[in-house]
Amino acid sequence: MIFFLAATASAALSLTGCMANAEPGSGGTATGPASQSAPAPQPALPGVTTSPATTPVEEAAPAAPPPSSASAPAPAASVTYTFPDGRLAFAHPAGWRVAHSQGVESPSVEHATVYDAAGNEQIRIFYSEVGGAVAGPLTRTVFFSEPVPGLQGQSGPADTHASFYVDNIYGELHYKLSLTAGAALSPDGREVADASIIGGNRILMAGVVFTGGPFAGDEAAKAWFAGAEGQALKEVLMSFSYR
Repeated sequence: MIFFLAATASAALSLTGCMANAEPGSGGTATGPASQSAPAPQPALPGVTTSPATTPVEEAAPAAPPPSSASAPAPAASVTYTFPDGRLAFAHPAGWRVAHSQGVESPSVEHATVYDAAGNEQIRIFYSEVGGAVAGPLTRTVFFSEPVPGLQGQSGPADTHASFYVDNIYGELHYKLSLTAGAALSPDGREVADASIIGGNRILMAGVVFTGGPFAGDEAAKAWFAGAEGQALKEVLMSFSYR
């Protein structure tokens, strides 16, 4: 069962992901006659670089500084994806890819899907000069909602947040990790839409694709969000910027 966000003429924005874990290497020592020379090191195999077949160019972010301790794992590299207008961008883990499509109609309607290294659909994005959002009767529980730094001052009427929450709609639970038009719950307790207005006239929707049915409950949802997969997807949403 797939839950996703919707807006006007498109699908919005469910999940399976995996992050690669680096295994620390092992070393050893050997003894022998002093005259015995060490074997020559084997040449490293050449690396292979691939780039996603998308119209916009994905540029590798500057390399992260080395860890302070030899035992600390190196931070995962990230890649910046920029939409064709050159204004909206976000970062995703290296090895992931973005599939982008844009309609020929005017005003522009764009869709982008983020896939992880295993080819699993992770995030759906809707970016358009037209669109809308409809809210229905629901009760919302919010687990996380923080402003997206790169979208502050660029969206209205409130600054865009990255939010993780569950909507109870007529007894059916819908868990969402998505961008929201301000805090997932406004100060007066009202639920906000999972669509933001940026740049004055553009609709932006971005949400994680959850597959395999809902979580067993709120505690399971919070445990997933605190894990590597949930945090990696949160970081993608938090990386959105508009200039």
